[in-house]
Amino acid sequence: MTARRCVICFAAALSLAGAGCGKKPTPSGPPPELTGLAVVPASAEVVVGLDLKKLDDAPVIDRVVEQLLANDAVLAERWQRLRDECKIDLVKQVRHIMLALGPARTAPTPGTGPVLMVAVGSLPEAELKDCVTKLVGGGGGTVTGTAVGGRTLYLAKDGNRTMYFAYSRPDTIVLGSDEAYLTEALGSGKKAPDNPDLTAWTKLVNQNSAVWAVGRTDPRVRDGLVQLTDKKISAGPIAFAASGDFGGGAKLTLTAVMATAEQAKGLESYVKSELALLTAAAQLKSLGSVVGKLEVSTEDTVVRFHVALSVADVNQLLSTLDVAGTPAQDRAPAPSPGSGAP
Repeated sequence: MTARRCVICFAAALSLAGAGCGKKPTPSGPPPELTGLAVVPASAEVVVGLDLKKLDDAPVIDRVVEQLLANDAVLAERWQRLRDECKIDLVKQVRHIMLALGPARTAPTPGTGPVLMVAVGSLPEAELKDCVTKLVGGGGGTVTGTAVGGRTLYLAKDGNRTMYFAYSRPDTIVLGSDEAYLTEALGSGKKAPDNPDLTAWTKLVNQNSAVWAVGRTDPRVRDGLVQLTDKKISAGPIAFAASGDFGGGAKLTLTAVMATAEQAKGLESYVKSELALLTAAAQLKSLGSVVGKLEVSTEDTVVRFHVALSVADVNQLLSTLDVAGTPAQDRAPAPSPGSGAP
């Protein structure tokens, strides 16, 4: 299993498609060395952090990735090529990955902004360039480099897909499909720590978790929650924060940031009123005990949902999802009466 999950991020970066905009002027003097949140532009709407070592040790992630690869032949083939042709061990050579979603380029379509991937580890620049060249070259693609602000900005073309990547310091690679946004990330302008909203939201998560995420809630999600609850809540969350750890099961926390304390109390009351019904419904799938572990609490404008699942809980949940996702004709037939099945 090991590093297969890392290729998901790598392959996703190769598959990104975005529209470029005008470049910002390049600053004079040596480029700043940037890593982590200091690479993410202040305009980011969503930021996700992943600790690859902790994810590699997580049985639940193994199950999810196995299912993904089993249903995605293209992704499985890319993983095979990355492992065989590039000789790069992503789990050992990449410690952390950060994904950032920028503001939408077209106002009416939120959630469609440029995406950046920031990878921190020990992937030498020459090795990565050669690796990407092999990956895209087999299909007639090319990799070219251009000097931008004291760094080399690489452009990988593979059919109608493009990807830019550069090193913001020797241990940090920045990848994306939008040249303007990647150039902004490499520059000396304002970054995520300068954005007061992002700063406040990141304080709601433990950045040492295996996975964490913060961001502004898409207006379609906010409005959709109001409709979904038949307007029993007056508004959806303006932002969210989430984290997950998967050693010995799964510990998941989702935090909803509301505009007012009154809205937060309203959301908490609604969820608690529905929780008993949800638990009863889950009993039909033998998941009542799992749903029953969900805890809900409120502090000022923040509503926190937390659940701690054992390995047995996780296996039971995944088994149920596996069966639900299997076409009816492929499912094992139910045991007939008197078969001796439990």
